[in-house]
Amino acid sequence: MAQRPVMSEGTVPDHELIARYLAGEETAFEQLYHRYRLPLYAFLNGLVAGRRAVADDLFQQTWIRALDALPGYRHESRFFPWLVRIAHNLAMDFFRAPAQSRRVEAPEELETIAGPAAESEPWEGLASDEFRATLELAIAQLSVEQREVLLLRRQGMPFKEIARLQDTGINTVLGRMHYAITHLRRQLWASGEE
Repeated sequence: MAQRPVMSEGTVPDHELIARYLAGEETAFEQLYHRYRLPLYAFLNGLVAGRRAVADDLFQQTWIRALDALPGYRHESRFFPWLVRIAHNLAMDFFRAPAQSRRVEAPEELETIAGPAAESEPWEGLASDEFRATLELAIAQLSVEQREVLLLRRQGMPFKEIARLQDTGINTVLGRMHYAITHLRRQLWASGEE
């Protein structure tokens, strides 16, 4: 499962790190980067269906844009959703590019996605690697919007923030999540019966 940033009692809040960075303290940005690099990369890698080179490029572009936009960041909003909004916009530009086909390809590399399956489900007998491969392929077949909802929920982002990010209503986001789960369950069920 993707890592979520954890703030312990002694952890400096994001807005304070940003203020320190803007005041010239380079190490403050490094702390911010290390706090969010893994969840951001997991989100992007899942969103572009495992195309590592594209995920790498979007990851770098997101941090470059974030650095450029930091002076305008308002600490009233949380940093990770703000960062994901930048990544989302870059990914949507990638998908809208005329040379880009919307055809879904099998993921190049597998990332750990889920914990153990429910006891009574037919995919329970699949080997761990086989399960992850099947799950990744099923996730890659989702529409970009559904994949994004699923990945952001795995990061712990509330549906309300996802709706704001996708510029749509919460019912649409809930519907996308429902369809994604239904699709994944169907794909895993079919794989378990083979």
